[in-house]
Amino acid sequence: MTAMSQAPADLKHLYYQMLRIRRAEEAIARRYAEQQMRCPTHLCIGEEAIAIGVCAHLTTQDKVFSNHRGHGHYLAKGGDLPRLLAELYGFAEGCCGGRGGSMHLTDLAAGFIASTPIVGGTVPLAAGYAWAEQMKKSVTAQGGASAAGGRTPGATNVVVIFFGDGCFEEGVMHETMNFAVLKKLPLLFICENNQYSVMTPLAERQPKRDIYKIAAAHGLTAVSGDGNRVDDVYELAQAAVANARNGLGPQFLELHTHRWPEHCGPNEDDDLGYRNPGELAEWKLRCPLLQTRQVLLAERLSNDAELAHMETKLAEEIEQAFARALQGSRPTIERMGQHLYA
Repeated sequence: MTAMSQAPADLKHLYYQMLRIRRAEEAIARRYAEQQMRCPTHLCIGEEAIAIGVCAHLTTQDKVFSNHRGHGHYLAKGGDLPRLLAELYGFAEGCCGGRGGSMHLTDLAAGFIASTPIVGGTVPLAAGYAWAEQMKKSVTAQGGASAAGGRTPGATNVVVIFFGDGCFEEGVMHETMNFAVLKKLPLLFICENNQYSVMTPLAERQPKRDIYKIAAAHGLTAVSGDGNRVDDVYELAQAAVANARNGLGPQFLELHTHRWPEHCGPNEDDDLGYRNPGELAEWKLRCPLLQTRQVLLAERLSNDAELAHMETKLAEEIEQAFARALQGSRPTIERMGQHLYA
């Protein structure tokens, strides 16, 4: 692997944040067998570089929408780990009050608006939010009251939507891209192409083509990159966020990656045979953490002792987060009608 472009402090920070997601997901997988988390959970182990590389360029005012595999997006955007865990356990202290579980996460303070399990369900919501941000900028530029958190008239808050390659088979995906280009929305589409929809490979679901080229045909600025190299994601996202923020319209990144565990649940499932023999092993050799660690050591940007300290620090944080989450309380019947508007 060639050297990365980030300054040493930035690269170590990116590595630490990826490691935090990985260790949190692994802890969830270990504890899932205790049968206290009763919601289905989709883990993002193997895909951490995308969330971290993109969210590194976002502010609290920028907004993120996600999907069923959203833990990494939530944490990368600044979501609260104890509140995430409390949500998995169904406690009222969870980020959705214990109502939603793993696939329904919301944290307005962090700018994480929503994740839902319906494939494509959050895509038009993200476009609507981006349209609202665009209109707020227009009001500010005309001398009206700023509704964009005090941002300067020339800057627009960016909205990011994370989705998988399976979402590209939904009509709403293409309708939203069309609308986003028509309105030049400050919207960043992030396609996490992990090659599979549940157990069906991409080649059995879509014609042989590059997804990002279809997005480009809709009129978006679209590029492709290695979703397992955090430096690649970081650089592509830096340009895309800047373009969207500065009025150049919607951007599209197709980032190639691979999930390691089963589609839904905490276990390995390579024995089921839906992957080609050796495919998962090859992707594990391209692990985003492994690649980044190798560069940190080879370029003497870190050392074994510092990396071991990161592990110790994260183990303590995650253990404390579980302890805090498990002190939660169950939602009450009296609150069942809260936040229902129809």
